[in-house]
Amino acid sequence: MMYLAIGLFIVAIIILFVDIYIEGFGPMGVVGLLLAAASLFISVAFVPAGLFIVLGKLGLMVPGTVLFYRFLRVRQMHGKLILHDTLNEDVQDVSGLAYFLGKEGVASTALRPYGTADFNGNRVDVCSQSKYIPAGKRVKVVEVKERKVFVSLVENAN
Repeated sequence: MMYLAIGLFIVAIIILFVDIYIEGFGPMGVVGLLLAAASLFISVAFVPAGLFIVLGKLGLMVPGTVLFYRFLRVRQMHGKLILHDTLNEDVQDVSGLAYFLGKEGVASTALRPYGTADFNGNRVDVCSQSKYIPAGKRVKVVEVKERKVFVSLVENAN
């Protein structure tokens, strides 16, 4: 059983290294962790002096993890594991939605109050200022606030 536990542990470490190297950490990494846990369980449950073997495995895993992490930084692969991009809450990119301010279009779907309107072939997600506007009615963009386009029903149309 001792050889089985050691073999499982070695296979688990190989799977973890391959998984982190190839895709970050995914399903293969979970399998590697499960194999490592099974190895530790077998060591404690079935091997004489298994507790010492577990402590030895943990003694190898911790420094090995630190060394592997440093290896990734040296090889410029660190960025694959850690997301460095952040969302900037202060920037309000309306993606050109201000262009539609004052434009008239047709409600493609019923606006209850959200829906879609067509402005000369451009479909835009909109919100009506009134409660309900049926599909096919003419609407006008009255406000663009952050990423929302607010429309109102054009009177004397349709």
